[in-house]
Amino acid sequence: MRIHVVANPTAGRGRARALAQAVGAALVARGASVTVHLTTAPGDAQAYVGALSPTSGDRIVAVGGDGTLHEIVNAFPAPFPLAVSVVPLGTANLVARDAHVPLGADVETYARIALEGVPWKVDLLATDAGRSLANVGIGLDAEVVRAVARARKGGVGGYARWLGPIAKTFLEYAPPALEVCVDGGPVVRGGAVVVQSTRNYGGLFTLASDARMDDGRLEVTVLRRASRRNFFLMLLRAYAGRLDRDHGVAILRGTAVTVRSAVAAPVQTDGDPSGTTPVGVRVLPGALTLLRPAP
Repeated sequence: MRIHVVANPTAGRGRARALAQAVGAALVARGASVTVHLTTAPGDAQAYVGALSPTSGDRIVAVGGDGTLHEIVNAFPAPFPLAVSVVPLGTANLVARDAHVPLGADVETYARIALEGVPWKVDLLATDAGRSLANVGIGLDAEVVRAVARARKGGVGGYARWLGPIAKTFLEYAPPALEVCVDGGPVVRGGAVVVQSTRNYGGLFTLASDARMDDGRLEVTVLRRASRRNFFLMLLRAYAGRLDRDHGVAILRGTAVTVRSAVAAPVQTDGDPSGTTPVGVRVLPGALTLLRPAP
């Protein structure tokens, strides 16, 4: 079996470099032919995978966070031609959590998943800017993502490093007036929107408890009044798994979403800045094969 290991060496507070080499060695010991590529800058994972022939390997092992996965799935048109295994070393690890890939496992566990994992056909989310695996956010969370992106330039990430930029953004942000339309239905107005495929949000919260990566639909959470207080209360209820009791939140479901605003609002995809509104999101059912642990 031919496997490409693609790693962001800054992920996991710099642990990804050694872990990628160790996983590669474990795969070689199990008889695989392995190439290890350490990325050098944002966009490098996408460029490296995009330069591969779909027939040059059987699997890709992504060592890093959701951002590394995001780059990889944008390297080829959908459906993605190679199965992907995850070694989660990001901050939130949304995809790994939904795929039940253990965080902080040993090298042999990740090598075994890469070689013997159960193929799982999952959906991708398509926007004009590309494809994502986990979510598309419009409004406050996208502005937070912008602030975090500026803070982590040239350094490692992690929640502790992000607290300052997040707090500053919360204090200064003015929510936009967003108009949300799902599958051509009536317009729902709000100040923040999250379109999801994953159940987990931010590594700590559950916005849409029915979200599944393989059900061919999108879960759309609209915060009707996105003041700092309401956003904070929404996260508290999401942390407790009780967002369905928040009457200030609308949870919609469908296969295509458009979000517009009179004043351009920031957009994030999988934790990276991705332009501004207007934005359209549609589901691409079963467009990626993830490898997850056997039950």
